[in-house]
Amino acid sequence: MSMPVLHEHLQSGSKIKELPGHLDAITAMDFDAPWGMMVTAALDDTVRVWDLSAGRCIGMLEGHLSSVRCLQVEENIVATGSMDASIRLWDLSKAEYAPHDNRINKQEEESDDGLAFENSEDAPPAPPSTSMRDCPMFSLESHVDEVTALHFRGDTLVSGSADKTLRQWDLVKGRCVQTLDVLWAAAQATASNNTNTTWRQTGRSSDTSADFVGAIQVFDAALACGTADGMVRLWDLRSGQVHRSLVGHTGPVTALQFDDVHLVTGSADRSIRIWDLRTGAIADAYAYDHPVTSMMFDTRRIVSAAGVDVVKVYDKMDGRHWDCGPGADKEDTSTHSIIEHVRIKDGYLVEGRRNGTVGVWSC
Repeated sequence: MSMPVLHEHLQSGSKIKELPGHLDAITAMDFDAPWGMMVTAALDDTVRVWDLSAGRCIGMLEGHLSSVRCLQVEENIVATGSMDASIRLWDLSKAEYAPHDNRINKQEEESDDGLAFENSEDAPPAPPSTSMRDCPMFSLESHVDEVTALHFRGDTLVSGSADKTLRQWDLVKGRCVQTLDVLWAAAQATASNNTNTTWRQTGRSSDTSADFVGAIQVFDAALACGTADGMVRLWDLRSGQVHRSLVGHTGPVTALQFDDVHLVTGSADRSIRIWDLRTGAIADAYAYDHPVTSMMFDTRRIVSAAGVDVVKVYDKMDGRHWDCGPGADKEDTSTHSIIEHVRIKDGYLVEGRRNGTVGVWSC
């Protein structure tokens, strides 16, 4: 269901469902399509797979020795990066559990509007413990410290680690084909007197809690990487060199995403910046009251998690800022958990909270 269709049925800001997902803070999440498959990871050391139309966990991805810090879902393929320094690939098409075939009290003319199973007695049975046993594909192990960011497209995956390297992987052969040393690249840039690409001090105290590599995205030979010094470096994977650095953030870069024209970044400096990739200049920027921990955009909106109990939404079409999420209802006086992670596709928003809950909204 596309965004126009979604908004015919639900107003922007409407809650679709809430899932009591994990026993601890959400560390990573992604989904393939509205009402599709979602994967969530948390500090409770579990990775859960969800059918969003049913609103049910359909199994666990087991194999990592520690918490998963980053993940991506693309069609049936899932990549997970962990504090155990490994990356694992999974094929969800091999899962044994299909909740749509297990409805209880299913009626002939029941409309599947994505709001099924609001009542527990209508729920399908719990997934068998073996539902995901055939999903593991292979493990990628070359990093020597926790994996904090990853992104794959086609047969190429790039990962970033606390070992201060980026690694490019061939997913067909299942091996590392290139290692990019971020500090070395910065030193080379300094040596060649290209001051735009130096590893710079931001004038702030060292943030030991920040991930050295906070966010990455790959597209063909183009790689964007955001790091703890506040820099966004654009790499050419063919040469293994940085060809442009974007200077502006004064805190660690925690999120980034680019399209044909713009690159959007979120940072612990409490700001979102929109860069023009043609010139390298900042096209727009706006600030929040707390560090930005997660950010994503679709064709219409930029959504961010920024240390509060709402998702901060920026409408690119009309320039309007608004709040979506559990804390947006001013009449609701209850306390809600801080939102840590956000994902949006076609106006369908999912957010993961510090208490392990996942919320799904029309945005």
